[in-house]
Amino acid sequence: MTMAMAADFWAERRRVSVLGAVGAAQELGSVLGPLYGVGLAALVGWRGMFWVNVPLALLAMLVVQLTVPSGRQSSKNPAKVDLVGGGLLAIVLGLLAVGLYNPDPEAAVLPPWGLAVLAAAGIVLLLFVAWEIKAKTKLLDTSHLRKRQFFAALFASLAAGSALMVTLVDVELFAQTLLGKDTADSAVLLTRFLLALPVGAVVGGLLARRIGDRWTASIGLAVAATGYLLVSQWPTDIATATTVLGLPRLDFDLAVAGVGLGLTIAPLSSSALRAAASTQHGVASAAVVVARMTGMLIGVAALSAWGLHRFRSLTATLDTPLPLGNPQEFQRQMVAYKQALGNALLTEYREIFLFTSGICVAGALVALLLSSRRATGVGAG
Repeated sequence: MTMAMAADFWAERRRVSVLGAVGAAQELGSVLGPLYGVGLAALVGWRGMFWVNVPLALLAMLVVQLTVPSGRQSSKNPAKVDLVGGGLLAIVLGLLAVGLYNPDPEAAVLPPWGLAVLAAAGIVLLLFVAWEIKAKTKLLDTSHLRKRQFFAALFASLAAGSALMVTLVDVELFAQTLLGKDTADSAVLLTRFLLALPVGAVVGGLLARRIGDRWTASIGLAVAATGYLLVSQWPTDIATATTVLGLPRLDFDLAVAGVGLGLTIAPLSSSALRAAASTQHGVASAAVVVARMTGMLIGVAALSAWGLHRFRSLTATLDTPLPLGNPQEFQRQMVAYKQALGNALLTEYREIFLFTSGICVAGALVALLLSSRRATGVGAG
């Protein structure tokens, strides 16, 4: 609801900057979460980590109660809710999650039930579309919707979400498997990316006011694609590698990807809200979040499952050396074996981040369908 409130409480000419600030606060939470989570896990164990959300949620509830206007409807006929449409969409997303989840990536990218469940998701999606066309109460009324702009914003949000989740998962795995870092150090390494996200979100909000949502979102995804292309070329000694300018390459590459994704937060949200009628700001902002979360689901499930399957195929012919016979020969075989495993892991990660770069390129191209005009309206606030 945060984006919807920003749309209702601030004039359109200021809205995108506010959305950038909101996005920065959200991503700052992504930075703080892994850091204090490591400390909490050490102090209170993994069960205690969940209890910290209770006082935080109570504090947030108090702040909302004291600061956010009630917004009570004066109409005697409040808006109805499309429960059937919402239920069908939930089933689609649930089937998508089940179809992409593969507990045994050694055999194939998808689980044995994957194609059937994904086909079922497609059928239910068609039922959802048919229902939305004929239903009197719709989940999203498209009669006053700028469809091209709205769905372009959703696709670009899906691309950004996919890239985000791949980063959160695979950068830590890269650090643990190839750089030999533990969980805490891997989380600290990821902060290079996470700190760049809120910076990019603030800059994106300010930039969109000057050059518009289209160019800001497209540039952001292009920058992110460049960052992931750089990450896909990481060597095994990335911890000590530097750029041509002498900057630490690991820090620079992750920061480029983070800033790029951060730039997209405000313009994509603003564009989706502007494409919808003011009475549908709530469902429009929810659609952006759903698209982003769906991208995160697809990114972590599909790309990671494919990466694991790719690793298994690259190492299928490797035999673990046994400590038999000449000790020196055994050591030589172990060195060669570990090097082969490292090369297979490096190939897996490189291909995953290369695909992620391609996803960002596709999102950047679709973002060109967004409105090019800058926010100049004089709405509420």
